[in-house]
Order: sequence, then structure tokens, then C-alpha cells
Amino acid sequence: MILDPSLTAAYVVVAAALAISPGPDVLFVVANGMRHHARGAIASALGIGAGSLVHAVAAAVGVSALIAASPVAFDVLRYAGALYLAYLGFQALHAWYRNAAQADDAVTLVETTTWRIFQRGLTTNILNPKVVVFYLALLPQFVNAALGHVGLQIFLLGCIHNVFGLTFLLGIGLAAGRASGWLATTSFGRWMDGIAGVFFIGLAVRLALSGKPEQ
Repeated sequence: MILDPSLTAAYVVVAAALAISPGPDVLFVVANGMRHHARGAIASALGIGAGSLVHAVAAAVGVSALIAASPVAFDVLRYAGALYLAYLGFQALHAWYRNAAQADDAVTLVETTTWRIFQRGLTTNILNPKVVVFYLALLPQFVNAALGHVGLQIFLLGCIHNVFGLTFLLGIGLAAGRASGWLATTSFGRWMDGIAGVFFIGLAVRLALSGKPEQ
């Protein structure tokens, strides 16, 4: 047996509760859903899920501990993530401004490939050092060292959390995509890029100004 049954049962409850709590990942998926409809929301959710999987591996092999122990490494990740989110935000605002400058009622949403949207979700999640600290603070509490394979236990616990989180984000993504598809046919459609841009920039500011959380 790799995981402790009693610890894992308690962890499942915690992981499920944390997965459905509102946070930056939800805003990111909703913003992409507003810009690129269901395919954008789902692709960004899958990208975030892939990023969480990378964090689970990093926590299992000890890389996360090294990053969390280094203020410089933590800040480099934090500012890189904030700059990337700000870049996405200004891209969306530029698209909104271009639409707002049109004289007619036509709205031209900036399209991009599904793979590119997936990469954005993956990149933003990997560059979020708060996920590093979160995994280090939470997962070891549900590891039974007596069973051995501590790294594998941490990885599996990270995967369990990822399953809950990804399922919730996909549900939110489908809802956002359906709503954006309808809103695009109304006068509100002109504002979708702008609102998405504000979401991205707000997340960038939040990440840049937040310090390292206590473990």
C-alpha cells in the first residue's frame, strides 16, 4: 500500500474543498472563456492542470523545497509570472480598444490556437510560486513516512488535488464558454476583451504585490 487510507480519506475532503474555492485559476479560466469561448476556457483549464502536475513532480523530487527556501528563486518566479499575466492583459485590452474604435457594431475577437491557450494556462501555473509553497505546506501533512516512497506519496496526493481542481475548472470553463458565446451576439460582446484584460492585469498585480506565504 502506497498511501495511508485514513490520511488519504481526510486529504480527499480537504483537496475537494480547496479545489472548488474561488481563486486566480478560476478567474484565469473565466477570462479565457470570455475571450475564446468554450475551447479557450477548456484549453486554459487543461493547461493549468498540466502545470499542477509539474508542481506535483517538483514537490516529489525536492525541487519545490529548493525554490521555497530561496527568496531569490521565489521572487524570480513571482515577478516572471506577474509580467506574463500583465502581457496577456495588455494584449486583451489592445484588442478591446481596437474593437471600441470601430464605427459599426461589428466585434472582432482576437482568435488564437487552442494549443497556444493551453500553453498560457501551463505557463501561468508553472510561474506561480504560491503553488510551490501550497504543495509543500499541504501535502506532507498527509504522508505516512512509515509506508516509504515519500516522494511517490507526495506526487499521488498532488494528482488527487489536480483531478478535483481540473474537474471544477472544466465545469467553470464550459459555463463561461456558453455564456461568452451568447454575450458575443449582444452589445456586451464588445466589452469581453476589456473585462478579460482587467482580470489578467488584476491577477498580475495580485501576484507581484503578494509576499511569500507562511508555511
